[in-house]
Formats: sequence, structure tokens, C-alpha cells
Amino acid sequence: MSLREVCRQAKISPAFLSRILSGERGLPSDEVIIRLAKAMDIQPPERLLIEAGRTGDGLKEILRKSHVPDLLRAMGPLNETERQELLANARAVLLKRHRKKKTK
Repeated sequence: MSLREVCRQAKISPAFLSRILSGERGLPSDEVIIRLAKAMDIQPPERLLIEAGRTGDGLKEILRKSHVPDLLRAMGPLNETERQELLANARAVLLKRHRKKKTK
């Protein structure tokens, strides 16, 4: 994907992105970083915020929970297949929870 295409999809100018990439300008807002991540199909988009040394408000709340560091450490030695399996199981639990709420 070209720089111009990324900029078009993220709704920013190529000159703006070029200045960021060259270090002439600091990092843009979290909103712009998320738009760039979506334009480049980075999943989850918040990953780019983390790489930029930032965390969005929603992610900050999650990271503050006491069990999250333990969960992240436990995932470290897993291979990609195991991580995908764990993620699929977590999504299944969330879906089950969502369905229970709908039936109440």
C-alpha cells in the first residue's frame, strides 16, 4: 500500500504523515493513530497506540485490572496457534455471556 493510499484512507495529508515519519513532527493524536492503524489493517488498531507508547482510555482501564499482567505473562511462551486458540476461547466466553444477558 502506498503512502498516499494510507493517507487517503486515514483522511490525513501525505505531507503530514511524511513529517511524522521523518521526525520533523511529533506523534499525532490517538484518533489519527487509530485511523492510520485501520487504514493499514493493523489488528487490533490499538496495537499501533501501544507501539507509539500510548494507550487509549478503554485500554488503560483494562490494563489496570490486577489479572491482566498475569494473563499477558502467561501468553508470552505460547506459539501463534496456541494464542489463536486462547483468543477463540475468550471470544466464545464473551459470546456466551452476551447471550445470557440478552435472555434476562
